[in-house]
Amino acid sequence: MRLDRFTVKSQEALEAASQLALARNQQEITPEHLLAALLEQDGGVALLILQKLGANPGLLKDRCDEALSSLPKVYGSAGQPYISIALNKILQKALSEAERMKDEYVSSEHLLLALVDEPSKASQILKNSGVSKDSILKALASVRGSQRVTDQDPEGKY
Repeated sequence: MRLDRFTVKSQEALEAASQLALARNQQEITPEHLLAALLEQDGGVALLILQKLGANPGLLKDRCDEALSSLPKVYGSAGQPYISIALNKILQKALSEAERMKDEYVSSEHLLLALVDEPSKASQILKNSGVSKDSILKALASVRGSQRVTDQDPEGKY
């Protein structure tokens, strides 16, 4: 995975997801780790979009925490967590979303679109809160308009 194709905010979310897995003694970094990281990200567009859609961030965080608590733990010298197959699919889908939207970098909203679209517990958490790909795209249009992501750190929020 080429992280140089990701914005600073999306790289920060991936790093936070990795740190969350490490803190929870979990070997795999899953879509649920990424969703939890996006929900905690200060000034990120993903949280702004979810709030615009009327999703309750506190409830989403609680549901993510429940999903993460059910994941297996590994103790001892397991090493660094690795990206799960499910999360890798989401990252690939986020790259496709960025290309489809004619953006040069994968940003937080691309990650959110991929999270809701690719089947996982994270997708189910979002859908149970009334979030869909179409609703994200509509909210995104009002948040960023026709602006494209052409910079790795656009205004520090993508």
